[in-house]
Amino acid sequence: MKKKLITVHARAFTQKIKCVLWLCLFAWVQTASAQTRNKPAQKEKNVCGITSAYSTFINKRTIEKIATLKAAGKLPQVQQQNMQQANAPATPVSFRWPLADIKQRDFPSWRIMNFVDLDPNSINDGDNNNPAEIADYSCGDRSYDYHTGTDILLEPYYWNEKTEKNIWVIAAAPCVIVDKHDGAFDEQCDPPASICGSEPDNRGNYVVILHDDGSTASFYMHMLQNSLTTKQEGDRVNAGDFLGIAGSSGCSTGPHLHFEVRTGYVNAGSGYENTGTVVDPFANGTCAVSSSSWWITEPPYNDPAVLTMESHSSDPEGFVEGSNWCDKDLLLYPDNSFVAGDKFWLRTKFRDWLDGKRDTFYIYQPDGNLWRKYDRINTTGSRSFIPDDAGYAFTDSDPAGTYRYTTTFGGKTYSHYFTKDCQFSIGISGAVSGQKGYMVSYSISSSQTISGSSANYIKYMADGKVTLTAGFRATAGCRFVANTRGCSNSVTGSAPQAIVSNDAGNQLQTEDKTASTVKVFPNPSTGIFTINIQQKERFNAGINIRNIMGQVIYTIPAKTYNGQLLQPINITGKPKGMYLVEIVMAGKRITEKIILQ
Repeated sequence: MKKKLITVHARAFTQKIKCVLWLCLFAWVQTASAQTRNKPAQKEKNVCGITSAYSTFINKRTIEKIATLKAAGKLPQVQQQNMQQANAPATPVSFRWPLADIKQRDFPSWRIMNFVDLDPNSINDGDNNNPAEIADYSCGDRSYDYHTGTDILLEPYYWNEKTEKNIWVIAAAPCVIVDKHDGAFDEQCDPPASICGSEPDNRGNYVVILHDDGSTASFYMHMLQNSLTTKQEGDRVNAGDFLGIAGSSGCSTGPHLHFEVRTGYVNAGSGYENTGTVVDPFANGTCAVSSSSWWITEPPYNDPAVLTMESHSSDPEGFVEGSNWCDKDLLLYPDNSFVAGDKFWLRTKFRDWLDGKRDTFYIYQPDGNLWRKYDRINTTGSRSFIPDDAGYAFTDSDPAGTYRYTTTFGGKTYSHYFTKDCQFSIGISGAVSGQKGYMVSYSISSSQTISGSSANYIKYMADGKVTLTAGFRATAGCRFVANTRGCSNSVTGSAPQAIVSNDAGNQLQTEDKTASTVKVFPNPSTGIFTINIQQKERFNAGINIRNIMGQVIYTIPAKTYNGQLLQPINITGKPKGMYLVEIVMAGKRITEKIILQ
């Protein structure tokens, strides 16, 4: 099958510097204030650095390296044979995705920022916002002038991903290493002209590999310092083998992988110094130059997905999309557990959320009832959009348990779980009117005065005991309930409780002698969690873990405990979702929900 390929020509040194200083640094600018998250912005900042002049340099170096290895007999026989052909093979190499997330997260941990520029012959005047100068394979402008590869940006927070070394660069197809370089500084963001104007510093830390067809080479650039594979030039690697860790070395404006493909190296070093034609591996677009994709599974041009959904104990700081590209000190406060009075922030980060699109977010209570709902519209100009943080606070009357924060985007539903937990013990005083509830994990003591109309309804719920101390008063018409079902609400059957109506100044103390305090934590969990049961006396208990269909997937036979059960559980490997922790004791069944995420 005949392939139409493109050739990228060299430009002067001054044009190279112009790309870095003008095209990259000012193409995606927003105001620096955090209050402008939802205000209109310019086109998204391009992660760039590989210049047109560099295209000539890297191709020449690759030809020389291949020729050297060939002369030394260090290329595999299959490549030696293929390289005897007069022309490049017509069949594309089948590439797998060149990045791997070592955390194996459910959300995609990268996104494509720039594709190959298929219109390199226009005037390079530094105006990257001029669509006439740029044409990606889908006829869009997701590239910059003379860009020769695919820029894959780390996500959801690029500097965090780089610092934590989460994203590995892997070989896209079987191959032999023909060139590599390590030792370059890997936190470039605003690279100086001295870096962007010199070779090989332009590339930073990189690996170049020649594939088994003997003609096609792929290039992996900007990797983390001292992270490259220990394999040397002439060594073979298989598809999926480790090459390095994604970083921001060389002439780079942020953590990403520059993945580049060139072909035509069949007779490299034998008078074919002008070989090495740039290939765009993408084919499923109107302006594509190849009739077949070089990807085993080609990612879509617009790839709507949620990168992450989070809850935080404080307002996340230091990340305003576009305005602080170089701010490496992102301040996040992840937390999935809150109590009454706590303020918390919910945050979603998207990949490929198109400008002007609306999304709706829902928060559901433990019983499935809707707690909050809000809408956001992307008006930032950024595909990787963060809606302004939604800040909330739990009140005493909000039910305890697991809450679900969810949205449907790109035809898929995403959810994040967090909990409202109970305070351990509280003392309450002062005057109260209206309806109010208190739920704690052990004890409540109250000297409150409840006054007003018959609409006043006060509820005390504790796992241990409720004590009405001196000073407690309930005026005529008011109602209150005190019981020991507590925060978990997990005790089935009747629980000791007392109800007092129209009774001023009465003392009440209730304590459950038989009910157990059951804790399951952490919740949500990755599959490893602990069950904690406390009781006033010795007890006999068995444990079952059931899936949503009611099937027992894990069990611990009944045995006797001396007032406390502290049992670790490991069900990693089970499908994500909701499970039931079932405690069988004293003829009762106590159940708690556990979320695996």
